[in-house]
Amino acid sequence: MGIADRSYMRGRRPVGDRVSATAWVVGILVGFFILTIILQMPGRGDWLDWTVLSEGDLSPWKWVTYALPHGDYPSKPDLMAAFWHLLGNCLIIWWTGGIVETEYGPKVFWWTIFGGAISGAAFWYLTGLGGIADSHIVGISAAGYALMMVALLSKLEHRITLLLFFFLPVMVKVRWLLILLSLFALCGWAFSELPSRHTWPLWRDLFDSHIAHSAHLGGLIFGWFAFRGLNQTNLSVQDAQEEMAPPPPTAPEPDVTRHDDEETAAVAPLTRQQARAELDLLLDKISARGFGSLSEADKRRLEDLSARLR
Repeated sequence: MGIADRSYMRGRRPVGDRVSATAWVVGILVGFFILTIILQMPGRGDWLDWTVLSEGDLSPWKWVTYALPHGDYPSKPDLMAAFWHLLGNCLIIWWTGGIVETEYGPKVFWWTIFGGAISGAAFWYLTGLGGIADSHIVGISAAGYALMMVALLSKLEHRITLLLFFFLPVMVKVRWLLILLSLFALCGWAFSELPSRHTWPLWRDLFDSHIAHSAHLGGLIFGWFAFRGLNQTNLSVQDAQEEMAPPPPTAPEPDVTRHDDEETAAVAPLTRQQARAELDLLLDKISARGFGSLSEADKRRLEDLSARLR
């Protein structure tokens, strides 16, 4: 069985030069921000009301449209705050959205975006600041967090370089990045939002915050379940293979001959059947964990085996 015969390669249309779903989302967000600048004139400060999800207006479309505006809306529009909020979210979506599209396809990308946004809004309303009068939520952060979980949970041991404050490079494992982000969202929700739903003046004064940590937490939870659902079949197959499959084929023992009192070892090359079996093991690993799970040695071996079987 070659690469073209694999189930994850059959029926997939070539990407070509079409605009990716990730680019569409980033373009829509940037376009909406530009529209905000144009229309944010005296007397027009309330034009964003149709998008913002608030305690006083839970219109069905607002559970998705709240992701469009950024910043402190609608009471105190601040374009600089909106810009930095938008920039951070767009960087996350551009980075992780491309991974999701490449590994799972555009459909998974879109329902992760919408599912993460809706889950973040629901978690905010049920457990966060949504229970407080005049509260509202804006920004696509929850959807970005959901994309991050789907994109990175299969790459926990990879190392990435982050630019803190856009100039300080820090190398960290993906595993620790996700753990730290999850802990930050969980602690922010527990110590900043949850107390505000009760009449605890000390807690409210101590942990007052305008960040919707509950929405971030809802996006992370949705992303985790989405990843598990997407990879459930592959993970089950992988576990079964590890328990039931025979050990991988090994090369035959060296043929040792003596000549002039010196030993020379001639190792027989892999047969075509053995090369195909080893190639199948590498392809199964890609199917279960993605191409990124291969080490550099695995990638070189994959190229060598593919060349032998041509």
